Order: sequence, then structure tokens, then C-alpha cells
Amino acid sequence: MNTFVIAGTQTGAGKTTIATGLMAAFARRGLVVQGFKAGPDYIDPSYHARATGRPGRNLDLWLCPEPAVRRLYADAAADVNVIEGMMGLFDGAADGSGSTAQLARVLGAPVVLVVDASGLAQSAGALVHGFATYDPSLAVAGVIFNRVAGEGHYEYLRRALRLPAFGWVEPDPAIALPERHLGLVPAGEQPFDVRRLAASVSRRLDLDALLRRTRVRVSKRTPAPARTPVATIAVARDEAFCFYYRENFDALEAAGARLVPFSPLRGELPEADALYLGGGFPELHRARPHRRLREAVGAGMPVYAECGGLMYLVGQGLIPGRVEMTRGLQHFGYKEARADRDTVIVRRGRRVRGHEFHYSRWIHPRVPSAWRLEGAGEGYARGNIHASYLHLHFCGAPDCARRFVESARRWRR
Repeated sequence: MNTFVIAGTQTGAGKTTIATGLMAAFARRGLVVQGFKAGPDYIDPSYHARATGRPGRNLDLWLCPEPAVRRLYADAAADVNVIEGMMGLFDGAADGSGSTAQLARVLGAPVVLVVDASGLAQSAGALVHGFATYDPSLAVAGVIFNRVAGEGHYEYLRRALRLPAFGWVEPDPAIALPERHLGLVPAGEQPFDVRRLAASVSRRLDLDALLRRTRVRVSKRTPAPARTPVATIAVARDEAFCFYYRENFDALEAAGARLVPFSPLRGELPEADALYLGGGFPELHRARPHRRLREAVGAGMPVYAECGGLMYLVGQGLIPGRVEMTRGLQHFGYKEARADRDTVIVRRGRRVRGHEFHYSRWIHPRVPSAWRLEGAGEGYARGNIHASYLHLHFCGAPDCARRFVESARRWRR
């Protein structure tokens, strides 16, 4: 089995392009490939899924305890496991936790360092040497140079190294991944030529050498038997609602949920016992009044909404106030919160870790808050509704998944 972490020297080095291209290249060889993303990002795993044909998965050591992260990795591991890092190799939360380097150490995975070579020659040697020796417990297997001008440029770079160089990737506008205010545009919203990406990224890389230097041993776990569903949860899945951790779905199913996707934008609403409205881009789509959904929520159907889901409920008149878009980020990063009251997903006083990333602002009168966050109330919790800007990873809060399923089961009864 092969596992390696694609890490960058900084944000923007080209991690997503190179990691996704490698996944696609190995998949074209007939290997079973699993893509992982370090950190809380929702969009990069959508590219991993397109390249591998398997759900992209998140491994986050700040949101989830180490044993849970190890378990998630072992459960999903395939022939080749490519873990795309976040930001720079050693960047993490304010206390240094949750970095790509920490994840590599916890999993025992070698690091492949991606270096943006534009504007670099022999100085690349000093840069790579610093990253390779900064933490002696970290195994850096080698380097991939990105945005290289040509063979002559690559030779300057390669000769400056004391580590193996697996090759180089030239600038190619045809494989550039488009961006907007929350990062990359999700893979499902645009034409995405996986074959071209694989060919362009791997053209000047030694994939066999990469595999030779990244062999690892992983103990596969026996999958837990599927639980008989006790309730049905309708999950909003369309252009406006696409920010979900695959592991959250797994946790809900393990707790006894049958998950059914539906499109709020198209006025759909399946037979269900609860609603899960995730994040995404509701601000880019005009949502019409959804009478059936409003009636179901008004009748007491449990609702859990995150970020975009909160915005949607405000737009439907189910939560007071209004939402406006701003030019700058309102909140960004990891957050610790405490439940302000009992809700359909959590008991009062429960402390959780989550993540926020949004450009919108919810302007509202005083409301019963879902969380106590940084000394202030956050979100909305009343009766059957729990809505907040805070994203949770249920592997870090499995009791929240179980309580939501139980809320749905009680509503079903």
C-alpha cells in the first residue's frame, strides 16, 4: 500500500492541482485510489472524488481526536492514498495543532513537498532543506516542483537539492482551477477534464519512483455491520447546498439514519423525519418560497442547518432577521463553542469544536442562540430548529449525530 501527503511550502503552491492530477494518474493505471484532505475544506474533496471515483474524505486533528482520525484513514485506505495538505506544511491552529505536519506524523505518512518554483533557482535548495530539517521526526520523501519554466530551469532546481526530486510540472492554463469568494469553484459546477489534468501533471513526473518511496503498512479494519435505519433524514444536495463532510453522513447512518438527498432550489421535499441543510452557496441562487418545507418545519420536523442552511431558513422566513453579503470575511477558522440550550442535536452545556468560513452577515433581533461562542451568542435554537454558522465534524462530536437521529425518530413516532 502507498500513502503520501502532498504538502506545500505555503498556500497557493499548487497542492490541489498536483494532488488531484496524481490521483487521476494512478487511477488510470488501474489502481484503487483514495483522496483525503487535511483540515476542514469542503471543496477540494469534490475534485478528489471526480479523480478517483470514491468519496473524498477529511482528516482534521483539531476537529477530531487522534484515534478517530486514525480510524477514518484506516477504514477508507486503498491501494494508493493521497492526502492533500492545507496551507503550508507546518501551518495550523493558533496553538500549532491540526497542521499538515502533525497529520503526517500521526499517520506515519511520508511527505512530498510541492514547491512553487516560479522565481526560484538554486535558492530552492535552502528552502527545501529548511522544510526537511525543521522537524526531524517528519519523513520528507522528496519534492515536486510546480510552475517550472522548462528543462533548464528544472536542472538548476534539481541539482540544488539534497532530497530526491520526483519531477516537475509546467504552467498550463488549461488545467487551472477557477476560484471565487470561498476558494475553488466546486468540481460539480464546471467542466473538469480529469484525463487532461492527469496527463499534464504527470507528464514529467517519475510516478514509479514516487511509489517506491511511499510504501507504508496500514492495518485495515473490519467494517462495522450496517444498522437498520430507524428514521429518514432528508439532506439538501444541489448547487446551493454542497458543503458536507462525508464522515458526517457515515456517522448519521451508523446512528440509524437513512439519508435521502433533495433539492430545495427545485422545490423538492421527500418523505422524511428530519432535515439536514448544509452549507454552500445559497447567495448565488434565487430560492423561491418553499411552501411544503415551511409547513413541515412549522409542524415540528427537526432541522439542523449549517451556514448556508441558516441563510436559507432566514430567506424562507423560518428564522427572524435578514442576511446580507459583505466584501470581507466575517468569520474564518476553527472555533470552540458551548451549547446554550438543549436542541435537536445537542444538550445544553456540551462543548464542541467547529469551523466557520463565510462572507455573509445575519442581522436579527435578539433570538435564542444555539451556541455560546467567544463570549457571545451564535446561531438560532428554538423548538425543532438548530441553525448556526458553525460547521461540525460529527467524528469529533458523535453524540450530536446520535441525538439528531433520535430527534428524527421521535418525530417519526
